[in-house]
Amino acid sequence: MTQARPDILVTGFGPFPRVRVNPTTALARAVTKRLRAAGFAADALILETSYAGGLPRLRAHLADSRPRAILMLGLAARARKIRVELFGRGHASPLHPDVSGATPTARPVPAALPLRTTAHPQAALAALRRRGLRSALSPSAGRYLCDACYAAALRPNRSSGVPVIFIHVPWLRPAPGSRPAKRVAGFRPARAVLVASLAEIGAALARQGRRAG
Repeated sequence: MTQARPDILVTGFGPFPRVRVNPTTALARAVTKRLRAAGFAADALILETSYAGGLPRLRAHLADSRPRAILMLGLAARARKIRVELFGRGHASPLHPDVSGATPTARPVPAALPLRTTAHPQAALAALRRRGLRSALSPSAGRYLCDACYAAALRPNRSSGVPVIFIHVPWLRPAPGSRPAKRVAGFRPARAVLVASLAEIGAALARQGRRAG
């Protein structure tokens, strides 16, 4: 029996050097759960943060399931706001080893040929700002697995009508009472508010993907 094509795939990442618990693991699952409750056929995919594991698994999953829309989440540990990424360039720096300690060997996509998001970035930004989340459009998804995976998702979907967007999140606000409020940076988003906004973005992507066929 052929499996039904999912309305949307939500991706997150596992641990990587100096990050033992990646918040996008839980975020991707929470957003997927919320989308399913809203009636969408949604899947979550948690990628190993490695060039030899995460990238091939993403490519294989996309080829097999052919989701109608893709929402990708990554952690930007030094960011002070949520970043809606406009381009995937396939950059992968040998200066930044992955979780296995390996560095990329493939040549990156030339910077002069970026792959632009196939979704509506301004709409995603508006969904975040409506709930008071500090956010901005970003011209660069970095030089690590996030950007490499973004380009890998965009490349086969440039002309298919499948909306693909990558959103980088900073560290989340800790649970209430776990740390004095005055010691929590104001830019750090609350998990529940962020999940609600990401689910809204995901629902819009899924509807866009359904219209595209």
